[in-house]
Amino acid sequence: MKNNNFRKISISIISGFLGSGKTTLLTHYISELLKIDEKIKVIMNEFGSFDIDSQNIDANIEVRSIINGCVCCDLKTDLITQIQSLIQQGDCNHIIIEATGIANPIEMIAACQDPTIIEYINMPQIISLVDAERFLNRNDYTTSTQTLMEEQLEISDLLVVNKTDCVDSEKLHKIEEELVQINPHAPYVLTTYGQFDIKLLNNPTIDKTVNHKHHHHHGIKSMKYTFTSPIDRQLFYQFIMQLPKNVMRLKGYVQFRDQPNETIEFQLSYGLPDFGPINQELPLTIVIIGEHIDINQLRNKLDMLQFT
Repeated sequence: MKNNNFRKISISIISGFLGSGKTTLLTHYISELLKIDEKIKVIMNEFGSFDIDSQNIDANIEVRSIINGCVCCDLKTDLITQIQSLIQQGDCNHIIIEATGIANPIEMIAACQDPTIIEYINMPQIISLVDAERFLNRNDYTTSTQTLMEEQLEISDLLVVNKTDCVDSEKLHKIEEELVQINPHAPYVLTTYGQFDIKLLNNPTIDKTVNHKHHHHHGIKSMKYTFTSPIDRQLFYQFIMQLPKNVMRLKGYVQFRDQPNETIEFQLSYGLPDFGPINQELPLTIVIIGEHIDINQLRNKLDMLQFT
C-alpha cells in the first residue's frame, strides 16, 4: 500500500450519543479544517440501513458510508478497508470518522491500529459531543445505555457540551462537575451548535491503550421506513407526538400532501422536533432508533399514515 503524502494522515473520530448534534459539529469542523488547507475525507457510520446524515455534508467532500451496524460490533473490517482505500488514493491528509450514536470509540481506535494501516496514520483524536439535557437525564435509560454514554466520554480528547441554551446555569455547573469526574484529563467547551476551537485538539490527552470491556448495545434497535408518496401533515405530527419515550431518535425525509413538491428534512431528538425544506431529491425515508422499540407496531402505524 502506497501513500503519496510524506506526513501521516490525521484521524479524527466524532463520537456522541444519539441526537447530540454530531453532523452539525462535523460541518463546523470541516469548515475550520478547510481554512488551514486540510485535504479531508469523511467516513460515516450509520446504525440503520439508510445513511441520512451524509446528505448534509458539503458536496465537495468525499463521504463514504458504513451502514447496517456499528464499527464496535461487526463492521471493524469495513472501517479498516475504507481507511486502506483512502490511504491508497493518496489525496487526503485528514480522515474524519463520524461514529454512530451507539458506538464505543475505543473499538474504532483498535481498527485504526490495524497492522496494515498503523504506519500511515496518526493516533486518532476523539471529539465527543454531549447533549446537555440528555446527559443530565441519562439515568432515564437502561444501565447498559448509561454505561455506553459515559464510556464515550472517558476515552475522549475533547468534550463538546452542546445545546447549552436548553439548560440553566445551575444545570450547566452540574454537567461540568460530572464531566470532570468521568474524564478529568480532557478539556471541555460549552456551545449551542457544536462549534469549538480546533486548537484545543493540538495534543492528545488520553492514553488510547486503556482497556475497556467490549460494550454491546443490547436493546437498542433501528428501523427504516420509506413512504411511497406524500402523506398527511397533521397525521404525521400526531404520530410524532405519540411516539413512546423509548424512541431516542427519528430522522429522515418526508413530503406532505398540502405541498407535494417540497421535501422536508425532519429530525426528532429527546422529544424535540426540528424540520425544514431542502432543495434536493432524496428518498422519502425515515429512520427510527430506540431502546426496545416495537418495530412491528411502529411499522403498522406508519402504514396507516401512508394509506390514510
